[in-house]
Amino acid sequence: MPTGSHMNTALPRIAVGTIQAGADGTAMHWALMGSLESAGVRVQSFNSRAHFSPRDAATAITGLAPRHLDSWLMSEETCRALFVRGCRLSDLALVEGSFVSSQGSAERQGSAERGSSLARLCEWLDLPALAVVDARRLECCRLPQRPPRAAGILLDRVRDPREACQLQTHFESLWNIPVVGWLGTLCGMRSAIDALPSGSRAPIDLCHALCRELLPKLKLGRINGLASQRPLSHCPECPKVAAGTKPVLHVAVAYDDALRAYFPDTLDLLEAQGASVTDFSPLHDDRLPYDTDVVYLGCGHPERYAQALSENDCMMLALKNHLCCGRRIFAECGGLAYLCHELELPNGERWPMVGALDVTAHYRETPSSPDPLELTLAADTWLGAKGQRFRGYRNPRWSISPHGAADGCAAEAGHELDLLHRHQAVGSCLHLDFAAQPELMARFFEPHEQGRPLVASHQA
Repeated sequence: MPTGSHMNTALPRIAVGTIQAGADGTAMHWALMGSLESAGVRVQSFNSRAHFSPRDAATAITGLAPRHLDSWLMSEETCRALFVRGCRLSDLALVEGSFVSSQGSAERQGSAERGSSLARLCEWLDLPALAVVDARRLECCRLPQRPPRAAGILLDRVRDPREACQLQTHFESLWNIPVVGWLGTLCGMRSAIDALPSGSRAPIDLCHALCRELLPKLKLGRINGLASQRPLSHCPECPKVAAGTKPVLHVAVAYDDALRAYFPDTLDLLEAQGASVTDFSPLHDDRLPYDTDVVYLGCGHPERYAQALSENDCMMLALKNHLCCGRRIFAECGGLAYLCHELELPNGERWPMVGALDVTAHYRETPSSPDPLELTLAADTWLGAKGQRFRGYRNPRWSISPHGAADGCAAEAGHELDLLHRHQAVGSCLHLDFAAQPELMARFFEPHEQGRPLVASHQA
């Protein structure tokens, strides 16, 4: 079937999200994934916003890294294509998030609020939804707002079986949809989740313990039935590169304990459009992969490895030489901090970094989640021309201060240093999902010298 054609596909899928302001559905999400996997259902988890979650259980439970969808960044067709492509190794897709907006009210279809909407994703992908209800947040005689496409209910933080039965009777009689499972208060396990360091992978023992709590109280057959009740129509196919095609772009991706957060779809689509993607370690390697065109420094936790990064002089010199040869670097968040002149820790320690950007990156611990932000380029860079707009989620853990003449290139007041450039290095305080914004992905395939493209067929 040719690229750009559409098809119908049998793709079991379901959304699961909280419906009350301040509710945390982490324990329920992890327990549900584990229960499905224990029943032999291979699950692909999708986050409903294109930023990195503070804790990753999906990789530990399913062996598949979580992927990302975003109704604010993506067009409906792009979202569908990435969804279908991301599900190719799984039996069931689980889209996780919240039906509550940042203002604390339940989302409705058509919401124009900044940031992705789980309700909109349910509309685009025809997802039946499981509403996670926190029993401790229920107000007397008042139910939360029922989300669009709700097809089942998961009760969370329930005191005992008696309360579970009472709530089941109440919700099923008023909402006319089934309660398909419930989870107890489990204070110890929830405290263990909260205590996990940011960016860590969930311990598999904790995931198994949550699964054991939920599985006896879960109606797996009912959930599988809801997820499989109808095919997904009008699914565009993703482009593929013919076997044996010579790579037209060599991308070196930093991947080790310090920098390891990337959107899987971005890396997949770079390869699908003809690039070779090779990883390297800023912590341990002394050179870049051979023939590198673009270096991609993703997010992570360089603050935990600041001394080791600072002491690897060979790699920092290799990155400087890469720029001196007119070749390109893109760095975001933690990768941006590595590319700066120095990194400052919360205790005041400062560690020299690559120095490609003449600024200091300041790290701070904060419980804040990344914020959706749209910025405009105030200068031409290899990633975009002056006036081009970027959408992403700003990482609140990093702030930037200049040493002299600012390298900032964002036009918006107060956000000038959220985008930086110097020579062929571009840095961002935003998580940028290039797969969600094809016009940005296409810039990777531009030549080092402006003019002829590397391959004329690679267009946005």
